[in-house]
Amino acid sequence: MHLANKKTGKKEGFLNPISKERIPLSTYHVDFIGPLPSTNKSYQQIFTVVDAFTKFTWPYPVKTVSAESALEKLKQQQKTFGNPIRIISDRGSDFTSKLINDYCDEENIQHLQIATGAPRGNG
Repeated sequence: MHLANKKTGKKEGFLNPISKERIPLSTYHVDFIGPLPSTNKSYQQIFTVVDAFTKFTWPYPVKTVSAESALEKLKQQQKTFGNPIRIISDRGSDFTSKLINDYCDEENIQHLQIATGAPRGNG
């Protein structure tokens, strides 16, 4: 058997698109951008919140990529705009943490996570 003909690894499945509400501020895509050059206040990352309907983006400077940073900025967003119906994120440890899951449960926010290796699925 020629090695070029041998299939290895898991069989690829289909990606299932996540339907989006056609209501502003109902679905947020969240993620971290960075590391970036440090500011004089030691901010090196940007926590981004993107409204799925309008594509309006809120950039929040943070010092670290962590569940605590994400939660702090989600609460800041909540104070201004209220809670979304759902949040879509990647499967990074900062978003799969008990802290974020508990927050979403307490606030009745559906937390969806995109497929691993498919960053285009997050907005």
